[in-house]
Amino acid sequence: MTAKSRLQLKTKTAERFREFSKKNDSNQSETLDLMLDFFEKNNLSPFETLVPSKVSLEQLIKKRIDAVIAILKNIEKTQTKPGLLMLNLLLEERSISKPAMVEKNKILSSDVKSREQLILEISRLEDVLNSTTKDLEYLLEHVEIKGNAFGSDFLKLNIPRTEFEQFKVALKRKT
Repeated sequence: MTAKSRLQLKTKTAERFREFSKKNDSNQSETLDLMLDFFEKNNLSPFETLVPSKVSLEQLIKKRIDAVIAILKNIEKTQTKPGLLMLNLLLEERSISKPAMVEKNKILSSDVKSREQLILEISRLEDVLNSTTKDLEYLLEHVEIKGNAFGSDFLKLNIPRTEFEQFKVALKRKT
């Protein structure tokens, strides 16, 4: 049997504590032990107020998570998807050109002149594709991502303006 002790409490406080114990289906000693354990484990003091409440911390964390999600979506939209799309288009053109050449060669096998013209045109188009691919690779090698503290990051092309203008002119000639 455990020894019992009396505490001096105001009547109003003692009644509140008894009601609190009943609400939690616990006897008064267990309730007081749990309350003290809670304060000690969480390094809290009943004499100090908690500046950020649990709800405000949860809202702050949700806002931060939403901001991270927005940043990731922006990166995906502005950097990952366009790059992937360009690579897919390049690979599709390469994979389509050779089977198309074989197919057209079978159809035009009877007409030698048309066949020679077709081979020359395909060869020319492959050269244009290779040249365009090399230009794109060169441009991609000279792009760097610049961080921006006040907004989204941006891409910087590190080539002289005249060289960029030459790329534009050459691209117009190819099309």
